[in-house]
Amino acid sequence: MNKTYLSLAAIVSASFLAYSCSCTTPKKPVAEAPAPVKQEVQQQAPAAPAPVTTPEVSEEERLKEIFQRIHFNFDKYNLTHIDKWGINQDVPKVLDGIADYMAKHPNIKIKIEGNCDERGTEAYNLALGQKRADAAKNYLVMHGISPDRIETLSNGKLKPVDPAHNEYAWAKNRNDQFVILSK
Repeated sequence: MNKTYLSLAAIVSASFLAYSCSCTTPKKPVAEAPAPVKQEVQQQAPAAPAPVTTPEVSEEERLKEIFQRIHFNFDKYNLTHIDKWGINQDVPKVLDGIADYMAKHPNIKIKIEGNCDERGTEAYNLALGQKRADAAKNYLVMHGISPDRIETLSNGKLKPVDPAHNEYAWAKNRNDQFVILSK
């Protein structure tokens, strides 16, 4: 019996095998997916940033910035850095800017007016104002500007920038003013 079962089992197995093979439809070969097409991407140059526009400054405003007043300490006429009473100014830097401008514009002539605060006598302030104007002129001459192009004048205490009677006003009134005479 063992042989019969084995034979029968072999036949049944072979039948199943044959049946399963005949029922299966042959698979079609799968077509390979086409390779991705590389598209050339034209890279555009990045847009240039919009130009920074600065507000137009008139020639008059530019000259005011260059020929700004310089300030002095109390009872002094030396050209130093002033940082008192809210006036923060690098006096030599201002004078260097004036000298540069005058060197580039040989026809320009200026007048330097020396001013003082209200303290002191009229005669003392006129003398101090003249020393202040002369100090600025000498600086410009030492930096190559012809003395013939520079006039000096002392106003003493006659032309205050600020008419108040306090330290802050007095600090503003101790100055040299630059006046353009000809261009």
